[in-house]
Amino acid sequence: MQFFYIDYMNGDRKERNVGFLRVERNGICVGLRGVPLQCGNKCSVYAVEDNGEKWCLGEVGIQNGYGMEKLGWGDVKGFEKCVRVEVPFYGYRKGVCVLRESSAVSQTVSYEQPIQQHLERDLQKASKEETEKETIYMPDNVSCDLPRKLPQDKWEQLVDTYPQVHIFPEAQSLLIKPKDLVVLTQRYHSLISNSFVLHSYYNYRQLLLLRFEDSQLANSKLRAANESGSSVEYYLGVPGVYYDREKRIAQMFGFEGFDIGEARMREEEKREIYEGCFGYYMKQVEI
Repeated sequence: MQFFYIDYMNGDRKERNVGFLRVERNGICVGLRGVPLQCGNKCSVYAVEDNGEKWCLGEVGIQNGYGMEKLGWGDVKGFEKCVRVEVPFYGYRKGVCVLRESSAVSQTVSYEQPIQQHLERDLQKASKEETEKETIYMPDNVSCDLPRKLPQDKWEQLVDTYPQVHIFPEAQSLLIKPKDLVVLTQRYHSLISNSFVLHSYYNYRQLLLLRFEDSQLANSKLRAANESGSSVEYYLGVPGVYYDREKRIAQMFGFEGFDIGEARMREEEKREIYEGCFGYYMKQVEI
């Protein structure tokens, strides 16, 4: 099982997250939120090949901007033919979920296999990609990504720099990469090369930096011991699928909690963690 986010695209500009897509054995599960009113009560879902050819997988019923549906790949074409999934909205607006960058079938990591067998391989590949695409993680190089006029508050500065996502109603969430962990205090810079963090980023291409205020922490199951007495806490959220084995490994790397992101995106009140659910392994950090 693989989990992807669906981006809301206005022409070539990505504006926000508009849902998720989960790849299953016989098809996909599409969950949409914040669908424009202009789309009416249903949205068509298309699979797209590398050459641009599309085929319709079905429709998702929409009510009050929300909808969820399981769709099959069909008899002729399947997951191996599809490089992305598109959900047309109106005008130049559509939801886009990129499954792979090319027509070559990428070898995905199975959470049913022992993580020890592939962790080292994925870590090496992820590190190589980050080295080739990004400048090495040095604090002096961060300024090139920051606006010229910076707010006084560091969190405000980060909000101006990194895209926000809205998965946790009780927290502000920023979408970051491993290289961006340099914005944390020095004691957390080791997370930049943390095997668990890089392994997860290689699979899901995202990390979350979350900010909880005191009133929000009171309603959160994630609250950790706050020895400083601060009214604000920050967490690093690493995406993954919940299994007892994965939980133990996450704890070995210093991640003390897990929050189910799949139910949050569907805005379900009941958020019990279960084997195989998608969510975020959490670690308290400082900025």
